[in-house]
Amino acid sequence: MNQFGHHITAAALGIAGAAIAVQSGLPVQGALFFVGAFAGASAPDWLELPFPGGRVIPHRTLTHVPWIWLVALLWVAEALHGSWLWPVVLGFILASLLHLAMDSLSPMGIPLANPGGRRYSLHLYHTGGLSEAATIAGTVGAFALVAIGITV
Repeated sequence: MNQFGHHITAAALGIAGAAIAVQSGLPVQGALFFVGAFAGASAPDWLELPFPGGRVIPHRTLTHVPWIWLVALLWVAEALHGSWLWPVVLGFILASLLHLAMDSLSPMGIPLANPGGRRYSLHLYHTGGLSEAATIAGTVGAFALVAIGITV
């Protein structure tokens, strides 16, 4: 997925999460969640640490393995729960997982277990095509329904 798609879907995730937090009487945490979600939108790509001539970590390897992000989520949940940083990091990690979910729909796919191993894809869209735009719109629409359902 292109970077615009990752950012727009993560923003929709952030808005849905913020709506849930506001409805729960936690507006500051909602805002912090949104900031974290937007920051995490492209984290699996920028954590590959680009440098002239390549990347420190090859594209769609270590930073695109779902279980690594899930372990990070569990660790952070234990370490930061109750801290003001918790909603920021929760948004960041959930947006990173959304990034992986969206990449898993493209032909290139993502590795599920071994960072350098076989990639898995659902082949739902082609990057840059109408099918990618429809996938982005559908994802944003789904998060909008969550936000509306929670705040109405």
